[in-house]
Amino acid sequence: MDITLPSQLSVGLLSTALVLLDDQNKIIQLNPAAEQLLGFSNRHIESDSFFQLVNGDLSANAINVFREQEKSGFIEDVELRVATGAIRTNLMVTPCEIVTGDDLLLEFQTSAHLQNIRKDLQIQQQSRVSEHLIRNLAHEIKNPLGGIKGAAQLLARKLPSDFPDKYSQVIIREADRLGALVDRLLMPARPEVAQLVNPHLVIEQALEIVMLQFPAKITVKKDYDPSLPELLVSQNQIQQVMLNLIKNSAEALHPKIERAELTLRTRMMHQHTIGQSQYRQVLRIDIEDNGDGISDALSSDIFFPTISGKESSGLGLSIAQSLVQRHHGIIELDNRQQPTRFSIYLPVFTDSSQFS
Repeated sequence: MDITLPSQLSVGLLSTALVLLDDQNKIIQLNPAAEQLLGFSNRHIESDSFFQLVNGDLSANAINVFREQEKSGFIEDVELRVATGAIRTNLMVTPCEIVTGDDLLLEFQTSAHLQNIRKDLQIQQQSRVSEHLIRNLAHEIKNPLGGIKGAAQLLARKLPSDFPDKYSQVIIREADRLGALVDRLLMPARPEVAQLVNPHLVIEQALEIVMLQFPAKITVKKDYDPSLPELLVSQNQIQQVMLNLIKNSAEALHPKIERAELTLRTRMMHQHTIGQSQYRQVLRIDIEDNGDGISDALSSDIFFPTISGKESSGLGLSIAQSLVQRHHGIIELDNRQQPTRFSIYLPVFTDSSQFS
């Protein structure tokens, strides 16, 4: 039997070993990478059970769980004994409806893929710690701040008419400024009401705002995928993410870099893994700059609050990461070589209930 896997399962995965199983875990088809990895071919399987040909740590019960729950899942670091010998691999299991309506797609992933998953999990953990920290800090600040402002207002009314009130006004003004910052930190824990938006429109609006501060000093290159669908997101929150990241890149470029270049790129990823969850489609937005980069000492902690490579509060990246993760996405930094690149990964949802 020759089953053609849907394009969303094969695009970008030509070197990844894929095995399609029916509802009885019999092998329907393997791709060439799976034939090479497992040591048998489509011509010789004759609808054999996968577990007749593959032994080791993996059991039928372990993969049937994903079929029953109708959810993709990841099995880390399993040892399999196959025709070519013993192999250690990572396995992504995805329920699908290709032949029997209750099939499973097994994707055998490399050690490099595992490293990316671990990196995502570390970033997600950092973001949870950061959000908990800054929300608690904001709550602790808000009450005494209100008291300071109230006392300053009362003092201003009690001062003699011939006494300058500029000092009390400074206290009130700065209390208001800190209050606005605290309100930003106490963001709602869930995305706002999601709506379908053109991702390029969100990027362009953020870019226009940032470029007003850096007129004609930065060359902006746009590499957009015109085939992208509309994205179901909380528009204000994602626009805030874009503002924070584009502004960071612009500040890294200005005024030090003589030929300052900012690149914005969009691409659609298929069957992409974020943490331990795999999504059928994920939008990737790259923000690149040819600035001086981020030091190795900072790069591993760059998403923690107050961590910054410039003179700022260091909250922008932490807030951006938190907002993206509320959409089940993630922001990753690639600082191995120029240009410095921040990549936003956002799963493509069709129903706002998927945010929960």
